[in-house]
Amino acid sequence: MTYIDDADYVKLRKFAKTKKLTMAQVLREGLSMRVAVDNPYLQGFNEGLDASIKILSTHHAAQMRFPSGQSFADLMTDEILKLKLRSDHENPKG
Repeated sequence: MTYIDDADYVKLRKFAKTKKLTMAQVLREGLSMRVAVDNPYLQGFNEGLDASIKILSTHHAAQMRFPSGQSFADLMTDEILKLKLRSDHENPKG
């Protein structure tokens, strides 16, 4: 059993219905992908994020600095890194 907010429940229900899956199956698949070591989806997703970071860090316009001293590239890289998916093995905190 899991608890999710109403908006996520509606999204999950609609997604499961369009894919002709049970909501439980969608949750199990998501959990499996999230914690799997050497998962191709996980690897591909993270490689895409890494490529985005590389582009940002080398783009001239992204080097603009804010009063804090951070560049636009630094700020955006921090946000992109929050999206990286980590396997249970790589992220022991859960």
